[in-house]
Amino acid sequence: MNLDEVIMASIAEFLDVEVHRDTETLDLSSKIEIVRKRLGDKLKNTAGRTFTRNGSMSYEYEMFFSSNPNDMIKIDGWIPIQTDKIDKYDKIPEYIEIGLLRKIGVSHS
Repeated sequence: MNLDEVIMASIAEFLDVEVHRDTETLDLSSKIEIVRKRLGDKLKNTAGRTFTRNGSMSYEYEMFFSSNPNDMIKIDGWIPIQTDKIDKYDKIPEYIEIGLLRKIGVSHS
């Protein structure tokens, strides 16, 4: 999933939780936790299977992202990133070492 897809999925999940009869009486933090778990599951299930429009793999790495402190919905996780979008290709080992990047296919435990 790219960032736009993550944002749209977050909104869709939040709206689903917000209007669902079983969760409509929960407080906001409980609803956000449900959305966070659902998105975490979605990201785990799609991380190794990201394809371009023509069906070929285009992602070799995932990049860690974190929500801003003031964001209403907190999303921390990994998103696939195209290798050619990494400005300083020679710094990839350093990015991996500090936890900003990881190779796709790493265990999601």
